[in-house]
Amino acid sequence: MIPDIKLKPKLVVDTSFWINIVSLGLEKYLIDVFELYIVSKVEKEILDESEYKLYDSEDMEIFNIYKSKGIIRVKNPINISKKLIDNLQIDSGELYSIALVMESNLIIATDDGGAIEFWESNNINLMNSVKFILYLFDKKKINLDFAKSYLTRLVGKIKLKYIKFGVNYLNTKM
Repeated sequence: MIPDIKLKPKLVVDTSFWINIVSLGLEKYLIDVFELYIVSKVEKEILDESEYKLYDSEDMEIFNIYKSKGIIRVKNPINISKKLIDNLQIDSGELYSIALVMESNLIIATDDGGAIEFWESNNINLMNSVKFILYLFDKKKINLDFAKSYLTRLVGKIKLKYIKFGVNYLNTKM
């Protein structure tokens, strides 16, 4: 008998998405659904302990635990195209993440509005916190009240138009 092996989709996570998902306490679902990758630049952003960091260290602690267990893997792109350099902030986590996504045919996870617009306009497979919450709701991992609560907690952390999309989607499910 051949065992039933289910491969997880591979997801490249950027800083904004990671911070938002951890702040909502949804990282346990993330690792259940996806095989996680991160580029070195994003790792540095997450582990930044400067006084200018706008969020607490919980995201750093959880990142270190998952990385030490091999749940999060660091992988960097080999090449960065001129198109990316011309359209994204130079030396940003998003730049390196999208380069890796394009090289390896992976999915990107970000909550950065400019990066989302670039990726959507280039038909690149994309996940943001709102879409992940809706996915969890559709798979019955969270109920409607939790989904709405998570979306509310994202206000000020992700563009309002994405949150409105999520709320409208949930309203059709009532």
